[in-house]
Amino acid sequence: MFSKKFFDRLGKKIIKMYKAHIFDRAKDVKGNGFRGYSQKYGEMKRAGALSGQFSDTTGTTAPMVRKDFYNDLKLRKSSATGFVLGWDSYGNRVNYLGDMNRLITTDDQPLDKDSINEINRQVLREIVRVMPKHKHHKIVLGK
Repeated sequence: MFSKKFFDRLGKKIIKMYKAHIFDRAKDVKGNGFRGYSQKYGEMKRAGALSGQFSDTTGTTAPMVRKDFYNDLKLRKSSATGFVLGWDSYGNRVNYLGDMNRLITTDDQPLDKDSINEINRQVLREIVRVMPKHKHHKIVLGK
C-alpha cells in the first residue's frame, strides 16, 4: 500500500519538524521547555565561552552547544513499511540528557505530538490516495 518514496519524503519532513521542536523552540519531547542550566554553565553558554560553541546556541536552553548533535540526527533508513530516525555518532547523548531530565525521546513518546499528528495525517492522506474509489476494504489496525 505504501511506497519507500512515501516514507522517504515523510521521514525527511518529520526530521525537520522534530529538530525545530527540540532545538529551535527548545522544548522537550513532552512539549515542556527545557529547564535552565546551573548558574556557572548558563553564564558560560550565554557568553559563548564554551569550547567549540556555535554562536546560535548562546541564548537558548536547547540541548546543543555545537551543531554536532543536531546534524547527526538523520533519516537512517526507510522502506515500504516505515522509516527509522536516529543519531549515528551522538546517540549516547540522548540517554545522558534524559538522566538530566532533558527528554529528547522516550520509550512511551519517541516524537513530539506535532510530529506524531503529522505522521497520522500523512498516512491517512496516503491511504485515501491509493485506495481504489467505490470499493469496500477492511482495514485492521493493531492485533
